[in-house]
Amino acid sequence: MAGAMMAAWLDITPEVEAEFAEWYFREHVPERVSLPGFLSGRRYTATGAGPNKYLALYEATSKEVFASRAYRARLEQPTEWTSRIMPRFRNFARSVFDVRLDLGQQYGGAITTIRYASGAGLAGWLERDALPALAERPGICRVRLLEADEAQSKPKTREAEMRGSAGGNAWAPWTVCVESIGIAWLRPAVAELLSERALAEHGATEIATGYYDFVFGMENRG
Repeated sequence: MAGAMMAAWLDITPEVEAEFAEWYFREHVPERVSLPGFLSGRRYTATGAGPNKYLALYEATSKEVFASRAYRARLEQPTEWTSRIMPRFRNFARSVFDVRLDLGQQYGGAITTIRYASGAGLAGWLERDALPALAERPGICRVRLLEADEAQSKPKTREAEMRGSAGGNAWAPWTVCVESIGIAWLRPAVAELLSERALAEHGATEIATGYYDFVFGMENRG
């Protein structure tokens, strides 16, 4: 089971979108997931309108993996291909998370991420009531509550400099990830049990909800 996760939400300029997809598949995810402590990497594309078109999720044994010397070396010494693609990122957000709650074991073909701030008082309701109920809904594979580490989410690296010059380096203090066998199961379950209105009533602010389809994934089998 993953003790920590990293998420990245982003858009890309249209002229390099096809190359971006190839870069993610051929180089970027394999480069990351091959590092010690990484467990998996997965990429998603939005199913419709939302805060970002693309989502990437990485699982690791612990949060310290994302501060390791091996990982920092990759961030400070981007490849030629990365140096060409990353300045084309737009609306970028990245967070390194502790996994506070993990219900279920399967990966789903569809996922929603609900990013929000002001979550400390909200966590109890989510952990005790809303998320366990959501995990029992038909078609729901996995539900996780993620709490971000601000310092690790906003590293000062060469990659961060490239992204910053092209559209920012935002972060998400809290995120709920819900995976399902398909969007048809996911949307109604979230709408009923974890709507933005319900989150706001329990103290969440700056809520951003996105729905995504699975594109590809890779496990570290080293």
